Amino acid sequence: TGEYDGRGYSISNLTIKRTSTQEVGLFGDTSGATIRNLGVTNDNITGNVQVGSLVGLSYTTIIDNCSASGSVVASTSHTGGLVGYSYRDTIRNSYSTASVDVGSGNYIGGLVGYASDNSTILNSYSTGSVVTSSAFRGGLVGNKGGSTTITDSFYDATTSGKSDTGRGTGKTTAEMKTLATFTDTAT
Repeated sequence: TGEYDGRGYSISNLTIKRTSTQEVGLFGDTSGATIRNLGVTNDNITGNVQVGSLVGLSYTTIIDNCSASGSVVASTSHTGGLVGYSYRDTIRNSYSTASVDVGSGNYIGGLVGYASDNSTILNSYSTGSVVTSSAFRGGLVGNKGGSTTITDSFYDATTSGKSDTGRGTGKTTAEMKTLATFTDTAT
């Protein structure tokens, strides 16, 4: 719980290898917390379930202006490049370039594995690969609960290898590098 402001700094080369542990990440479990202005770069995270570079399991947490790069591997499910399991969270202005590999596990996403009821994802993106044979997978979010909203958030359909709908907007690698893709042209 509480607030962590990284003040724009990054934690580099974080390595966690706990193949039989749940809730694995820089923060294993958060509740009612605020995490902002923090990067986790070139990480190597391995866990069992609820695994993410920044947070394994987050509950009513605000994640703002955070990022992740590197590799996230899990044995079973609920795994994302930034957050494994997001429950009633707000994630905004955040991104992941991390590769996510779970083999056959469920709820695997480039940014968030599972965004549960009443979560909000805003102005965020993912460009990493997502490797799983599960039906519950996505370039941005593996799956989402009933009242979860995903707004102005994108994923690279080419690098992720995913083309899902309703859980972020898929773009090509070239489109992800083009400002016009993200600029509101409505007048």
